[in-house]
Amino acid sequence: MNHNDDLYYLQLIQRLNAQFVASRAKDRSHESVVHLLTTFNSSIKDTNHQFDFVFENQRGMKLLGIPLYSKKSLLPIIDPSTYQSLTGKKLHVPFDDLINYPLPDFGWQWSWDTWYVLMYDDVDDQGWVYSSLLFNAHVSDGKWKGKYYFGNFVRRRIWVRMRQSMPEEEAGEVVEPKTSTLILG
Repeated sequence: MNHNDDLYYLQLIQRLNAQFVASRAKDRSHESVVHLLTTFNSSIKDTNHQFDFVFENQRGMKLLGIPLYSKKSLLPIIDPSTYQSLTGKKLHVPFDDLINYPLPDFGWQWSWDTWYVLMYDDVDDQGWVYSSLLFNAHVSDGKWKGKYYFGNFVRRRIWVRMRQSMPEEEAGEVVEPKTSTLILG
């Protein structure tokens, strides 16, 4: 990675952050954030850089203030998979661990060594948003809130990681992934 790459990453993040700030005045809903991320990724699809945004889903509840949520509590027919794309597509992640999330092909490498939890307006201190019984917005109230309320049995958060295309002679190089937190806005 060179100095020009660092400047480009910074410009992309500043551009995304500016869109977050502008959208906050209009709509702070979880759905508008998902739309903004999808639109942003589409706007940079012809560049050598791309962000991967992944939902992590869990089901559970709080008991005496202690969160008891797990990916193992997801209901197979009703709920989405543990990980899914912003469009709702099920993601097949080996060993059901985001660290194993694959690149699209050997022509890409991770620009960031870690996955980051996307921290935006209405999320709790770990990036989670909560909703009622079901993930399906057509059946549940469809309102995701960053604060837990009694009756919120599902939660999700968004992970983000940047990748870049690489020269063909470097294809196949392996980098160990990590996870962390990214705060925007």
